[in-house]
Amino acid sequence: MSGNKAIPGGGTPEGTVQDDVHRYVTGIAYLRRYYQELNPASIAYTALQCGYQAPRLDRPFRYLDLGCGHGYSPTLFASLFPQGQFMGVDFNPVHITSAENLRRAAGITNASFSAASFQDLATEEDGPIADCDFIVMHGIMSWVSETVRREIGAVIRRRLKPGGIVYASYNCQPGWAGKMPIRALMVDAYAVTTGTVEERVGKVRAFLRQMADTGALYFESNPAIEQQLQAIETLDASYIVHEYLNEYWRVFYHKEIATFMANHGAGFIGSGTAADNVPLLAVPEKPRALMAAMPNALLREGVRDMALNRQFRRDIYACDLAPLNINDLIAAHRATRYSLARRRTDCPMVVPRSFGDVALHEGIFNPLLDRLAAGATTFDDLVGVPPLNDWAAADQIQALQVLVGAEYIRPVVDGAGVDADSDGVRRFNQVALATARAEGQPEVALAAPSLSGALRVTLTDTANLQVDLPGADF
Repeated sequence: MSGNKAIPGGGTPEGTVQDDVHRYVTGIAYLRRYYQELNPASIAYTALQCGYQAPRLDRPFRYLDLGCGHGYSPTLFASLFPQGQFMGVDFNPVHITSAENLRRAAGITNASFSAASFQDLATEEDGPIADCDFIVMHGIMSWVSETVRREIGAVIRRRLKPGGIVYASYNCQPGWAGKMPIRALMVDAYAVTTGTVEERVGKVRAFLRQMADTGALYFESNPAIEQQLQAIETLDASYIVHEYLNEYWRVFYHKEIATFMANHGAGFIGSGTAADNVPLLAVPEKPRALMAAMPNALLREGVRDMALNRQFRRDIYACDLAPLNINDLIAAHRATRYSLARRRTDCPMVVPRSFGDVALHEGIFNPLLDRLAAGATTFDDLVGVPPLNDWAAADQIQALQVLVGAEYIRPVVDGAGVDADSDGVRRFNQVALATARAEGQPEVALAAPSLSGALRVTLTDTANLQVDLPGADF
């Protein structure tokens, strides 16, 4: 990634120096990205989908991001939720410098970033205990040593409140089973190359293509590898380095992570991706029936991963959190508001999923989308739209969840609403937009109060945006 020209000090030094303790590349920064699933408002909704009440966001709460990278996501969230305290930790000093520069430039005071280790968080004698409502980790578990994973477990055990939620994403099996030899070959090839990071990655790419072109039986026996190879040839060099070339790199079965979390006081409750919690969008029909017959969650999720050949998971876990009873669950859904998250014309009745296209019933979903095109509204208003007005509450909830999973509409659970006229949001969006323009980025995620989250904006197509983005002057 090019240096951050709009925020001084956000540059990327050349080279790949590995931290001696963690064996993780610290000489080149990871990409600056926004992840919707890390949003506490999104976590609150996916928890509700799974039948649980997350910590409320309309009162003070604490949020800890382990391995926060450039801090883009937690800084955006801090602009939306001034009542929250957002903490980011990453032992790559390049990332922390970039995060602090963004925070200061946007004038965000309820976020802080530290170049600390996870061991520091787990062992500080006078440090806080049971203070975090949310602990999030994007991808971290797959790129650290067993020692560091134990430190992460100690942080969760020490810092997560009863009723708090952990979000963890990680590389998983069986989707990586046929692809792991490519990664091993890349590590060995990279070790004998010279030049800048970009030049060395380029040489590795050329070597892999040469291997494929020789007719090597591995490639012939694994035709799906061609798709992986094409991705390696086109992705940013910094992504390639951090995804494939760190010394510690581990692919997990879901059972392994679920057991790890349970051993540290956090039980599995579901997926952090809304679509994965909607049967119609989650799994093909035949495996769906087999999943439903499984006697426990571990086996059910194993069947799901096999059915999808999944290689990346986004899970949520909770500490001492009981499921809502049916009446409270329905009441929580009825208190949720909904907004259209994209242009109405960009909501086709066919939703692409990894296992194939899913067709939506036009007579059910078009009237709902038409109503939302007129503006954000309540659950009760939407379920008054025919034919939902004649349905049972459970079916009404499921219909709205389909549109959320398709990313056509965005839910805002009770308590997760955001001030539409926020100075913090305005300042963040001004800085984020200026940075994207200075770096020539094609798109940027901007804080969207009406969505209690962000909207990804393509800078060449900003006409008739679906929601207001305070501070964004296009």
